[in-house]
Amino acid sequence: MTRLHTNPTVSAPSDTHTRSLLVAAEAVLAHLHPRAPLRLAQVTLDGGVSYAAAPDTDALRLNRALAEEVVLVASAQAAAAALLGCVATPVGVQRDAGELLALALTDPEEQGVLPAYLSILEARARMLLRRSWAEVEVVAAGLRELGQLDARDVAHRISCAQSIRGTLLN
Repeated sequence: MTRLHTNPTVSAPSDTHTRSLLVAAEAVLAHLHPRAPLRLAQVTLDGGVSYAAAPDTDALRLNRALAEEVVLVASAQAAAAALLGCVATPVGVQRDAGELLALALTDPEEQGVLPAYLSILEARARMLLRRSWAEVEVVAAGLRELGQLDARDVAHRISCAQSIRGTLLN
């Protein structure tokens, strides 16, 4: 398991419900983008999302779609906080979206528009979370109940939420 960028001076939101939603948002977006650096190892209420592998810098530079997905998932907690109207205080160990995007962009002109590019990816993350909020709620409920979930548990809960939504819409 690899963990990137930890900030020990930042405290997690005190509200268990909010914390669970922020962590679940990242887990759901990671699950929805089945790429190697986004494979979940485990998700815990206090430790956040742990991934099976760290993103390879060369792969991020060579594959723009991969880089965008990794950055989008890394910005999931901030996007969820924006949707909830709360302060974007990261829960657990979190990948730094800006740092990952900076590593992926090699052209100096691209580096100049990095903040705008990051804001577009954060907006995409908010849109995906709005669309997948039922899945986020179900994973968050599991985190509040059990405290931790592995990748299989997250996948099962997402599948159940999607099945229920499909049944209700048909």
